[in-house]
Amino acid sequence: MADGDLHLAYSSYNSLPGSDLTFGRVESGIYCLTKPAVTFGDPEIGDQDLPGEDGVRMGRDYQRSASVTLELGVDTVDYPAVRWYPPNMLGGVGRLIGSWPKSPMFLPMLKSAGGTPESWNVDAVAMLRQVWRADSLRGNPSRVAALTYTRAGRSRRLYGRPRNFEIASEKFTSQGYTSLIAKFTAVDDRFYSATAKEEELWDYYRAAPSPRPGRPTWPPVPTWEAKRTATLAVSGDLPVHPSITIYGPCTNPKVTIIGLWAVQLALTLKAGESVTVNAQPWARHVIKYTSTGASAGSVADKLTRASPRLAAMTLPPGRLQAQLSHSSTGTTPRQGPRVVIAWRDAFGSW
Repeated sequence: MADGDLHLAYSSYNSLPGSDLTFGRVESGIYCLTKPAVTFGDPEIGDQDLPGEDGVRMGRDYQRSASVTLELGVDTVDYPAVRWYPPNMLGGVGRLIGSWPKSPMFLPMLKSAGGTPESWNVDAVAMLRQVWRADSLRGNPSRVAALTYTRAGRSRRLYGRPRNFEIASEKFTSQGYTSLIAKFTAVDDRFYSATAKEEELWDYYRAAPSPRPGRPTWPPVPTWEAKRTATLAVSGDLPVHPSITIYGPCTNPKVTIIGLWAVQLALTLKAGESVTVNAQPWARHVIKYTSTGASAGSVADKLTRASPRLAAMTLPPGRLQAQLSHSSTGTTPRQGPRVVIAWRDAFGSW
């Protein structure tokens, strides 16, 4: 993505047109008239009056979500803004609006498909309204879209849903231009890195690399290793909630972030089974999966009493040490669990 690009995506839930849209710059035909305006919700203050004396007792405060207001111009004076890819004239199927190649040779092909600036504009506004309806999201309380903005060479995203949609002016629609205002509301006030990070732990032995053909084996006896600790390099400005996936076989797996918290499950995982402990604000769950990848339902009741609430499972910026422990259920010394700890660095703004 180039500076000024906005990318709204929720195509992982559904392939409805408009679920993967890149806009923001003039080249897209739907561009920002001003910089995206970020508004932070008022914090919920827990202060309490002190009876019979001056002052207040400071209580627990909660930070609410952020929202972004976009002032957009839909410009189809020269070319359509509804750009199917692959394009209709190439016989493409399964097309998504917004997934088009950036080659300038593609624009004349769109224009040659026919239409007028006004008809192109009406179609573009209707398409953008379809995007903002988010039909594949709003029927399920756990689904969110990702709004990514590229600025100063870095891409950061908010997780939430498209909200308000208002046509500001249709004065020049007949010439191919309409202005509108669209709003996106996030689930929290963190701006996440577009690139995910992860670290692995394992407690089964891995074979040493095989020697090159024609070379003697060294060392003469293959070595095996386990990785029960790892360093998590958490960057950004704000604490972030991770997702922890544990793959069997093992019993009572426990993942400890040394000096912070430890999460443990009182259950047995067979080879091929897994459990995901997802503490991310938009998808908090503890779900077990079968060896085929199918969900076996929630196992949140298997979290031990010493485990923290998912909301309290945060990784502060810095270098943290993660540790794996468990009761082995493998039938050979080389069997054991594997753990993947994944997160996105979080920032206070774009």
